[in-house]
Amino acid sequence: MLSSIARFRYRETARFMGTPPSTSLPWACNPTRMVSLRAGKMNIPIVYDRLSRETSIQHSSSAHKLQWRSFLSSSVYKIESNIRQPKLASNPLPLRTKQSTNTTNTTIRHTSTAGSSSDQTKTASNAKKSVKKPRKVTALSISAKKRRGQKITMVTAYDYPSAVHVDRAGIDIVLVGDSCAMVELGFETTQPITLDQMIHHCQAVKRGAPDRPLLVGDMPFGSYEFENVDIGLQNAYRMVKEGGMDAVKFEGGTESRAKIVRHVVEGGVAVLGHVGLTPQAISVIGGFRAQGRTATRARSILDEALRLQDAGAFAIVLECIPANVAAAITDALEIPTIGIGAGGDTSGQVLVFHDLLGMLSHPHHEEFVPKFCKKYASVGIQINDGLAQFKKEVEGGVFPGKDYSPYLMSEEEEAKFDDVISEHAEKTRSKLDASDSKLGTADESDQLSLYGNNK
Repeated sequence: MLSSIARFRYRETARFMGTPPSTSLPWACNPTRMVSLRAGKMNIPIVYDRLSRETSIQHSSSAHKLQWRSFLSSSVYKIESNIRQPKLASNPLPLRTKQSTNTTNTTIRHTSTAGSSSDQTKTASNAKKSVKKPRKVTALSISAKKRRGQKITMVTAYDYPSAVHVDRAGIDIVLVGDSCAMVELGFETTQPITLDQMIHHCQAVKRGAPDRPLLVGDMPFGSYEFENVDIGLQNAYRMVKEGGMDAVKFEGGTESRAKIVRHVVEGGVAVLGHVGLTPQAISVIGGFRAQGRTATRARSILDEALRLQDAGAFAIVLECIPANVAAAITDALEIPTIGIGAGGDTSGQVLVFHDLLGMLSHPHHEEFVPKFCKKYASVGIQINDGLAQFKKEVEGGVFPGKDYSPYLMSEEEEAKFDDVISEHAEKTRSKLDASDSKLGTADESDQLSLYGNNK
């Protein structure tokens, strides 16, 4: 097919010669046919090569070649300007020639006043490319990690500073868990926390990790377990719109729970499932106990996971179940699994921020530290040591000292301030003396009248 540029050149050549353009393609003509084109005061013989599809000049001088190429270039430029920028058609950009030592290798190019600015633009674009914004983790990228055999990392955090640290560490998912009720608020279980309290903590986490990790908000107890599935969807919308979450998490995998998950997913909110130990149902399961240790119960957990997958969950948390059960569930599912106390064969792992850093100080947690939790640091010990040292230095007059009292006055202002203080002290002293004399006179009067001796 003849390119648009070639058509422009062919038609412009014919128009310049005063002959109507042929409807047939140039290479359909006689390949050796010579046409005479008057450019300026010279007749320039040209020929179209049928094989190479190029127009060339035969037996002509360099000046002829230069005129011919300039004509073609300017004609094409005018045509393209009429199409793209009509205002510039009447005043095309000037042409600039650059000849090498060999005059036959002459090239024509357009001069551009924006040459330097284009270089600056390229430099700026390269600078922007060098500082690339981290790619956002999504539910789809989490699923892709399982297909590629890459492990998924998730940390449960509840506030701004924790989210900042988790984001800097490059963790894939930040879960704002309802365990905030126990870890942050000091309750014995996860049940007392409300939806408004969860949204409050979700907002703080969103401010700490606004761009890169996938943010998942835990739907608290009593916010979705209703026969009317619209209630769960409305509260999920609040977690997304008010809390800034990318997805929500539901506990349980019964048929009724799967119905809610399906409704929420159809409503446009991504859902992370949760089976095994479900702390919100602690009153039913009888405490924080491992699940799936019998064949019947293990099969039931597998069925729940499959149900949640069919309902549209993008991943499932497996908590406190035997490692072989978790491995079987992971193999049976197409979506990823994230384990906590479920062995190492899951698609990923999750721990609570305070647990893995050794920060917990609540007596309940100190007594019941999960067996599956590995402490990667002992931040709590350093916190206690720091607080004890602060108390000791304040009571001993060591802190703050001159090193931590950086704000000074000039000598002139300090002298003025001393005079003001001295004047104020004298006035205060005179007032105290006057009040002391009045109190003394009142005491004598009381003593005289104490026994009824008024004379």
